[in-house]
Amino acid sequence: MFGLRSMPSASPIPADVQQMAVLYPRGGTSDWSSAYGRLEGAAFQLKTFRPNLRIIDRSHIQAIVSEQRFQAGGLVSEDSAVRIGRMLGVDSVLIYRIDGPTLRDRFFAREHHDLPPVTITSKIIRVESGEVVYHNVVTARVDETEESGWSLSDNVDYQRWSRAALDRGIMQTVYDLHRAFD
Repeated sequence: MFGLRSMPSASPIPADVQQMAVLYPRGGTSDWSSAYGRLEGAAFQLKTFRPNLRIIDRSHIQAIVSEQRFQAGGLVSEDSAVRIGRMLGVDSVLIYRIDGPTLRDRFFAREHHDLPPVTITSKIIRVESGEVVYHNVVTARVDETEESGWSLSDNVDYQRWSRAALDRGIMQTVYDLHRAFD
């Protein structure tokens, strides 16, 4: 079994969450940019559970985002997300954050268990009060199918293993979020 741990909020998303903006850090690796795109797309699927839910597309907030500089060091802070949410007129903000093995981590890893896990954090914050109504942390360990020692001649693909952990983490994050809206 793959090392996957999920810690979603125990309570469902309140019914009065009806207008939501989706925010996440920009930039990073192409894998993470793609992952954030998948997570944002999954937020639009929430309309299946709540047909009246309005999702404000990220492309509409670029001017606001650049003016407010909501990315401090590549991160989306809760305070800045709430400010942006107020400016957009939404009642809630969904924030995603992905952490995982860096190129440096992969370079110095001798075995797959030397790599830090991929962690995907998602929060839904009420704009009016700043209350966190949903908080989920999914941790996916980097696993390999065959044990092998490390050497320069080995064909070890830590990037592929990191990507596989990221994919498992995204699937679990989407599943948890859908369950919270169900």
